[in-house]
Amino acid sequence: MDAGPLWDPFFGAIKKGADDAAKDLGVDYQWVTGTDPNNFLADYAKLVKQSASRHPSALVIGNYFPIIKDITTAGIPVIVIHHGGGTWKQDGAIGYVGFSARELGRSVAELEIKAGAKHGLCVNHVPGNTTLELDCAGYDDAFKAAGGSSKVLMIQFSDASNSALVTQAIKGQLSSDPTLDAVWTIGAEQAVDSVEAIDQLGKTGKIANGSLGLSMGSLEALRAGKLIFIADLQPYLDGYYALLEAFQYAKYGMLPQGQISTGPLMITKDNVDQVLKINKEHPGVRGAS
Repeated sequence: MDAGPLWDPFFGAIKKGADDAAKDLGVDYQWVTGTDPNNFLADYAKLVKQSASRHPSALVIGNYFPIIKDITTAGIPVIVIHHGGGTWKQDGAIGYVGFSARELGRSVAELEIKAGAKHGLCVNHVPGNTTLELDCAGYDDAFKAAGGSSKVLMIQFSDASNSALVTQAIKGQLSSDPTLDAVWTIGAEQAVDSVEAIDQLGKTGKIANGSLGLSMGSLEALRAGKLIFIADLQPYLDGYYALLEAFQYAKYGMLPQGQISTGPLMITKDNVDQVLKINKEHPGVRGAS
């Protein structure tokens, strides 16, 4: 299984799901990912090619960058996980476990529009990632359909964990365009930075702020009313179901007919306490750390 970096709790939850599935099924699998945020794209592509060269019974891979078609044309069964919902069939994969990125963007924008927002800011911290680009495109679809607009703020991936830099970048966008009244960060770390940026501007409660992915910081911000929602893609289910699908295909030649949708589940102030309770009882399952 080739997936994202484990410094992000989101991917830690995917790995926990895969680990639990492997234990339940009694199978061996290997988790492979890049470790250098400054060279993640090149490292990830290299690792995927190395994994394919081992000719596994099935390869579970996040299609973060367009590198899958070469693997599937070589005859290796590929199940795409989390990223790549719009292209997995044309890339030759046998299955997809995850979500629709463009629909996700629309659904989160609609929550912010319902809260009164007209002009949104989509914060993309992985430029070149086709799924995040589709997230922001769907976000824009919904704002335009409601008579508003949206912008995209690009944060270089190597800077995505630099809290001060991300906070300043978001603050700068909001300061330079006072019409912006909504923010959507596509990552749990960046959610906390957006909360800080809005706090520093004295606009807490005046800007509809939502996020994607869970961390203790983002959950606490949600409980405090500084986020209005967190879209939970339930990454544990991505890892569990993808490994289960790979096992069933390799052993029995069976496949679900169509994609397996695992998200989003919207977390709001109404159910955040339940999520915090579950995370305390079962650390890592919800992707919060």
